[in-house]
Amino acid sequence: MTMKRFMVYLDDGDNVYKLAIPAKDEKTAREYVQGNGEVIAVKEVEAKDLISAERVAQALKNANFGKYEIDFITRALQEINICE
Repeated sequence: MTMKRFMVYLDDGDNVYKLAIPAKDEKTAREYVQGNGEVIAVKEVEAKDLISAERVAQALKNANFGKYEIDFITRALQEINICE
């Protein structure tokens, strides 16, 4: 399954939050934040803004994840089109 990236702007009554949400479509992104406040806007983020798999791998390494865990996580993120 290919995921898309959405920026969801959410107002909880006190603050407004800008949240990066991976989802298959806008409806799913809205459902993810449901119950946390009013959704002000949802915008799809272009593919050029994908997360770097190398940066994810480095962050996981810094958090003491093992090589196989890092490979599994980064490959999974690449498979669903979240990382490049």
